[in-house]
Amino acid sequence: MASLQTAVEPIRHLLEQDGVLEIMLNPDGVIWIDEAGAGLQRTAVEMNVDEAWRMLRLAAAAINMEINEHHPSLGATLPGWNARLQAAVPPIVTAPVFSLRKPPKSVFGLQEYVRQGIMTAADAAYLEEAVELRRNIVIGGGTGSGKTTLANALLEVVARTGDRVYIVEDNPELQCRADNMIDVLVQPPLYTHQHAIMDAMRLRPDRIIIGEVRDGAALQLLKAWNTGHPGGIATVHANSPVGMLERLLQLTEEVVPKAPRYLIAEAVDVCVYIARQPRHPAGRQLGGIIEVRGLQQDGQWQLQVVSEPRTGFSLHSSEKKG
Repeated sequence: MASLQTAVEPIRHLLEQDGVLEIMLNPDGVIWIDEAGAGLQRTAVEMNVDEAWRMLRLAAAAINMEINEHHPSLGATLPGWNARLQAAVPPIVTAPVFSLRKPPKSVFGLQEYVRQGIMTAADAAYLEEAVELRRNIVIGGGTGSGKTTLANALLEVVARTGDRVYIVEDNPELQCRADNMIDVLVQPPLYTHQHAIMDAMRLRPDRIIIGEVRDGAALQLLKAWNTGHPGGIATVHANSPVGMLERLLQLTEEVVPKAPRYLIAEAVDVCVYIARQPRHPAGRQLGGIIEVRGLQQDGQWQLQVVSEPRTGFSLHSSEKKG
């Protein structure tokens, strides 16, 4: 561990700087950061190839893993800082690269979203009520859009309900202050999201929370939410509120030949979309909220718009309007 502490010296000040959310190394040795309120920016910090290799090898060894030409990709947690590490080395890249996502120092509450103009007071009130009414909420957005941060804001509301909370994630990023809580870290292939969700059914949770839905375990989650475990929260990569439902369809098709649209329509109550917005002072903005009311006769989603997309977004696509 002492060697790792030395190896991260070039970026230590960034790891310890509260405003820095993510630290990225490119193949050219340049360090980029994503900073709260400032967005993505290039720094004057550089790491040469040897420094990067040393840091990544020590980070892997600290958790009994390897990163080398035979295992050129690493997903792990950086010991000591609890930062999520995703790294790659040759031959799949020209030089070592990594992204370090730091855990938040404190929970960014819904009222802070309102204060910074990311969402309206009406949006925040609706989401708080949705949590209290035990509606199943899916949070969608692209990489670095702030899905986990928004999930933590909703978990702050969950903690006040007194419910028993069961959290499943592959990196410890969710923060919940509930007194009655189980936090499970999956370690594929040894222990997968599907295993964790199946085990949840025997551990008497009131709410099942998933850090990120990214594979066929989506089907198991939808079944769990739909069989006496309402009030769940999950995040998913998507490009719009409606795109979140389509993404869930795609994920369930990894394990069944025909996606169960009816199951998604019954299990998911609210879709909340958040997006990176470089022109916004906070760097992100709420992109719309929809309620899922079931299926229409033609099999399409029956939706109720709760919050209209902000300028530049639409319900069906995050691309800028022409």
